[in-house]
Amino acid sequence: MLNWNVSDIRKYKDKPFAFKEEIDLETELKNRSKDILKVDKVNVDGQLFNDNGLVISDIKVTTEVTLPSTRSLEEVSVPLNFRINEAYNIDNIDTEEFEENTIIIPIDEEDPVIDVYESVLDNILLDIPTQVLTEKERSENIMPSGSNWAVISEEEYDKQKEEDKQVNPEFAKLKNLFKDNNEEE
Repeated sequence: MLNWNVSDIRKYKDKPFAFKEEIDLETELKNRSKDILKVDKVNVDGQLFNDNGLVISDIKVTTEVTLPSTRSLEEVSVPLNFRINEAYNIDNIDTEEFEENTIIIPIDEEDPVIDVYESVLDNILLDIPTQVLTEKERSENIMPSGSNWAVISEEEYDKQKEEDKQVNPEFAKLKNLFKDNNEEE
């Protein structure tokens, strides 16, 4: 399942090796992240290209993950739709000439397998947003609050800081009064 032996991929020199699968990754994803409440079936549609000692992947992943809101802990369905582009080094070629942002995965010579399954798992976890909000929280900018406390936005915090910097004129007069007393001593 989404793992292919390098010798099988080598057969596709002139054309891409295409695959399309629907897989259930809910158990694995829940084991790797306690925030995940539910995962729909994951649709994986991709191609592997054999290119001068590298196998280049172009994979489209779509699913829907249910997570708790980062403000209220209410359940939120988050659609994920992203691409994975990686290169698998099947002939142990020198990779120093490639750009820094190019992901090149070495292949174990003892077990020469291209493992797209693990890549899909990892990339789903990487694609989960850090801020998850319900539609109401997003549209109304609702922040959590309680007795004598409330969460405020960064803009509100900056505004409060500016207001605190403005000195009350009455206090400014007192400040000068103490300054004179210190000079006399």
